[in-house]
Amino acid sequence: MSLIIEGSKRTPYINADLNQGLIAISGISLPENPFEYYRPLNEALDSYLVNPKKQTQLEFRIEYFNTGSAVVLRNLIQRLFDFLGTDFMKLKWYYEMDDLDIKETADEFKAIFPDLDFELIEVEEFEPNP
Repeated sequence: MSLIIEGSKRTPYINADLNQGLIAISGISLPENPFEYYRPLNEALDSYLVNPKKQTQLEFRIEYFNTGSAVVLRNLIQRLFDFLGTDFMKLKWYYEMDDLDIKETADEFKAIFPDLDFELIEVEEFEPNP
């Protein structure tokens, strides 16, 4: 099962290749209603978590997000963490080398989930979304 949500100037690109156990979110996340925007992903996870892959990888390449999006992303991590545990989940958070705000936010998320395999990856700049 795969889910692709095309992003816009205010919403992230989401690629949930659940056949491979990969969920990638990239771009800017400023939807008016983040809970509604991410609802299709959460619904896809309902099916996925019935029979997940041995390893699930969550990847963020987020340039900017609002408070509502932060709550949704934290809930997404929490849901996967609670269901899969530390042995079956990995999170990779990419950030641009000059974006200290996103790095600090990633560090805060990492502190919330200290037992999670959480990798911070610095890149020069993000590639454009497909």
